[in-house]
Amino acid sequence: MTPAAPLRITVLGSGSVGLAIAASYAHAGQHVTLLARGSTAPQLRSEGVLVSGVCGDHRIDPQQLKVCDADRPDAEDVACDVLIVATKAYQVREALTSLLQNAPQASMPPPAPKAVLLLQNGWGSADEARAVLPPGVPVFSSIMMIGIERRSPAHVNVNVQASPIRVGTLYESAPELMRDAVQRGQAGFLPITYEHPVEPAILNKFLFNTCLNAIGAITRMTYGELVSNMHTRHLIKQLADETIRVVRAERHAEVALDGDSYVEQTLTPFVLPKAAAHRSSMLQDVEAGRRTEIDYLNGAVVRMGPRHGVATPANDAVASLVRARETGKST
Repeated sequence: MTPAAPLRITVLGSGSVGLAIAASYAHAGQHVTLLARGSTAPQLRSEGVLVSGVCGDHRIDPQQLKVCDADRPDAEDVACDVLIVATKAYQVREALTSLLQNAPQASMPPPAPKAVLLLQNGWGSADEARAVLPPGVPVFSSIMMIGIERRSPAHVNVNVQASPIRVGTLYESAPELMRDAVQRGQAGFLPITYEHPVEPAILNKFLFNTCLNAIGAITRMTYGELVSNMHTRHLIKQLADETIRVVRAERHAEVALDGDSYVEQTLTPFVLPKAAAHRSSMLQDVEAGRRTEIDYLNGAVVRMGPRHGVATPANDAVASLVRARETGKST
């Protein structure tokens, strides 16, 4: 039997997650294009990508990976089999709009991906992606319980790998192409699975992130320190309780009974053996002077709460503190 031709995978975003997923698919033998900006692109072209950490040490040589300027994409890289969007959540709408507008328009209809996979934290980016993509392009979401830290423009370290990347759709998107892409990705070093329905997993990750990421960014504490310290633990329970009630009202989903039981029975038993040393991606963003995804995490809880009469003072407070750290000055 003739082996299936490699899929054409385009990864939009060259941060820690983008580099890792591009490298993993290249390792799996797929045709991967990485869309990057600025001085990162020429360095990646000359050095390739180095991945280290708990998923093993892997070097992707430059010839295994095509690197293009995200502002000047080739038509074939936009009209790929799967476009993986590895930007921050607040960048999804603008990044997709820019990609489609900057693609060469020699063909009709203009080039567009056959499917889009989003790799963002939080809630809301899937709707934003659907709003700007051409009709008929299926949108898939994911959750990652994998902690990745970028150590240089061409080197990422996988600090934590607690479960596979879990991929699915929040809509009625036909799953065949994405199931195939997930299956091929399993030959890479990042574990990945297809899951239907995926919304329960995404909402559970949303709860996990609203509990830890913002407080980690404010206090500079690791996940293990956050759940072990009596003061941060007290605040985490308040954040969890508000998020649980908002999710119950907004999505009619029961992610946990209440904040206290979630922290005691689910969060702490997971964090301490698997992710105690991890520093949240939001903390890494704040320290690097980057905008955070707070509006898609605790900020999303605050937006949804009033629609259902759910008070969210703890989430409001930590969201405001993270925004203060982002700006570094009064406004």
